[in-house]
Amino acid sequence: MKSMEIKPQQKGNHSAFFVRDPGDCTRRNRWGVVRLRLLVFLLFGLVLIATRAWSSDQDFLRAEKLFQARQFSLAEQLFSRVGSNDANYPAAQYRLGAIYYLTGRPAQAEKCFSICLSFKKSPELYCRLAGAQFDQKKYDLAMNSAQQALRLDPKFAKAYTLLGMIHGAENEFAQADADYRVALKLNDHDADAWFWWGGTLLFRDDFAKAAMAFEHALKIDPERVRNYENLARAKDALGDLKAAEECYKQGLLVTRTSNHFDPAIYVAYGEFLLKLNRLADSRSVVEEALKTAPDRAELHRELSKICFRMNRLEEAAHEGETSLTLGGPSYKVDFLLAQIYTAMGNSAEASKYASLAAHAPPQPEP
Repeated sequence: MKSMEIKPQQKGNHSAFFVRDPGDCTRRNRWGVVRLRLLVFLLFGLVLIATRAWSSDQDFLRAEKLFQARQFSLAEQLFSRVGSNDANYPAAQYRLGAIYYLTGRPAQAEKCFSICLSFKKSPELYCRLAGAQFDQKKYDLAMNSAQQALRLDPKFAKAYTLLGMIHGAENEFAQADADYRVALKLNDHDADAWFWWGGTLLFRDDFAKAAMAFEHALKIDPERVRNYENLARAKDALGDLKAAEECYKQGLLVTRTSNHFDPAIYVAYGEFLLKLNRLADSRSVVEEALKTAPDRAELHRELSKICFRMNRLEEAAHEGETSLTLGGPSYKVDFLLAQIYTAMGNSAEASKYASLAAHAPPQPEP
């Protein structure tokens, strides 16, 4: 039996012995494939992270542009996509809070501003939070938030404006006046301070001073529709009907040309014209608003009143019922429908709504 001879393989001046193991080759090939896959996976992950970051930044920038254009519904959708781990999250929550507040959702606004404060405390954020709490009639919490703002900055004028609002809502008018004076001493160019002080004065039937406050507010912020409405109310109470109507017309012009529709001025102007017995004009104003906001209960209620005065009883009943469907129970609408059905000779419906009006607790109307 011949012995097995392993011959050297010459390579240059060196000899190397190769005894190949098929299993060793397979392991090497597999490890190469695994390394390649790991590299691809890592690169894909990095690209995905970068893509997500870029996408999030793009969403945020688009949302900012929409917010500045007052296209709040579209901006809200994009701001809502910003996750809590994103660098833009606090800013997105701040914008969402502003959107919720401007669109009548103070509870959601309060939540957003509270989140912002968990990242960074500032007098402005505390005042934003106080405003959302005030709108929910959480006066104690709003007071505390305003005071927190003043602890950070004792000369922050907005905090005194909020204190004035709170004291006014609690019928502490002397303190409210003092708060507004401090706010305006610190910043006499604050439209909010003039507006809210005017509202307090209007509530107390101090119409001349209220008119002066709203005029100041309008000089600073001529696009705030409620300034025109409240100034019109003050002028009306002072007996200057021509000036009052001019204020209503200017307010309608602003709300028609801005991106923020305000049905309240249409209701107020409709009531003003109804009081003057200008029924066709009153109806025209309210119907114009309904083309933009057909789901607003207060507009249907106002149209019901106008139709009732015009003796268009079927229409009046329909509009009153629509107002209840859209806005929920309202003793004012129930009482109006009781009058309408009485005039129609429908005693059963009249009795039903009269009973509802008599037993329902009074509720604030929008």
